[in-house]
Amino acid sequence: MVQGLLSYVTAGRGWLADLASLRWARPRGLNLAVPASMVLVVGYAVPQLGRDVAGVPFWLAWLIATPGVVLVLRVIGWTSRATTATTTAGAPAKTAPIAGAVRTSAAGRPFALCRLTTIQLALVAQIVVVWVLYDILLWQPPSHLYDLNVYLGAAERWMNGGQAYVTSVLTTWPSTARADFFLYPPPLLPFFALLSQLPVATVAATWIAFQIACWYRAFRILGLPPSLSLLLLAFPPVMIGLESGNVAGLTFLLFVAAVRRGGWLVVDGIFKVQSGIPVLWLLRQRRWRGLLAGVAAVSAIVLVTLPAVGVDAWRAWWAGLGYRASSQAFVDALYGYSYAKELSAPAYVAACGALTVVALAFRGRRGLAALGLASLFASPALWPHGFVFALPAVLMLESGTAVWLVLGAGAFGPNMWLLFGGGWLAVVAARRFPAGRLHPLAGTDGPWPRPMGPPSAGRTAPPRAERAAPPRAERAGARTRRPTSGRTRRPAGARERRTTGELGEGPADRSEWFPRG
Repeated sequence: MVQGLLSYVTAGRGWLADLASLRWARPRGLNLAVPASMVLVVGYAVPQLGRDVAGVPFWLAWLIATPGVVLVLRVIGWTSRATTATTTAGAPAKTAPIAGAVRTSAAGRPFALCRLTTIQLALVAQIVVVWVLYDILLWQPPSHLYDLNVYLGAAERWMNGGQAYVTSVLTTWPSTARADFFLYPPPLLPFFALLSQLPVATVAATWIAFQIACWYRAFRILGLPPSLSLLLLAFPPVMIGLESGNVAGLTFLLFVAAVRRGGWLVVDGIFKVQSGIPVLWLLRQRRWRGLLAGVAAVSAIVLVTLPAVGVDAWRAWWAGLGYRASSQAFVDALYGYSYAKELSAPAYVAACGALTVVALAFRGRRGLAALGLASLFASPALWPHGFVFALPAVLMLESGTAVWLVLGAGAFGPNMWLLFGGGWLAVVAARRFPAGRLHPLAGTDGPWPRPMGPPSAGRTAPPRAERAAPPRAERAGARTRRPTSGRTRRPAGARERRTTGELGEGPADRSEWFPRG
């Protein structure tokens, strides 16, 4: 019976993997997935964007800008290829093997817009243009950095003897950001109190620059190339975090960096309660060193700041969270996009627990990405920047078209829950490496890609497809040859995988690798 159940589960996951790969949308070599995705992005995005951009209707600005961007990028690609061809043709004969190596390894290069077909480039340009136009609309109102002003105003009140946390149930939204209340634990109060004494313009500029650096570094750790990491700064959930001055860039960086130093997950929990859910990943993976390091770091922070904040601030913080939760019944907007608004309290708690249990069924990168999705759902007050925690899971989709479709259609308003759904589809179904030039992680094995050592001198690294499936003649010849050294050479990364005791899921999933810590 158990074997039968497992076979059904395996067949179901295989069916979902085939569905998510979008191979069925390529009949007789004709790729219908890209144009269909363009139509879906239009259908999802336009209803969310009813305003004008500098007096021009949004849809018109979109239609004009997209072909222009495609043309500019195509010209840049043509120029780049022409320059490369000229340089290669004029190269000395002794450098020809190097040029050949560059051409041979082109299939393994990271994502680049200049290597996309025109229709693929049109899809990416369409999505990025609508991101940028939406960002322009986002920055048009005169007031910005609401969250940063909440941090500074509450910390300044606390420093002057006032209350930083909510002391009673709210029936109306606070009149200004500086009058709003702090939500994070007391150890952060001294830091923001210090910032509140500095010039506002200097603090704002430095804070935004710091958050941009956090977002960029997080994208690079995920394996995205520099150009795409910069491009994703225009992703509306990211831009909303920058516009509001929220700490989301730092918390996302700590979450992503946990694959290298697991203790960062524990430190991440010092900002929001739901950020502690991914800490379960350390227990699931038995990464005791990272867990102990994180607990030690948080304990040190609490002990160092305790003389300044006192025990009463901790009591006020815990009571304030309760008052804030009760206030949501009177100020509906405090929920944001959270499903706590749609479900009864018992049902919401049960759903959060169920998603966490399901996430713990996965190991390695998929397990961490799934716990990120669970922490997203468990946010009782969920704002757009929180949906970025679905990004690692979305990038696990095999199809680049599917990734861009989810990022484009799920970037606005309630549509952002498509990021959550697409992320779970990827976690449950994705069993293959990213495929095709359109995938943001082309040439890697998915988010948090394992390090690949450089090829040895004089030898060209074959593309991934060739490494995975060598020609039959080569395999046959390999059986007749005997190694000359008496030792079998390991592939790059094999020594690290053995010595660190990490995280593979068996032959069905070769993509799990993390340094220990």
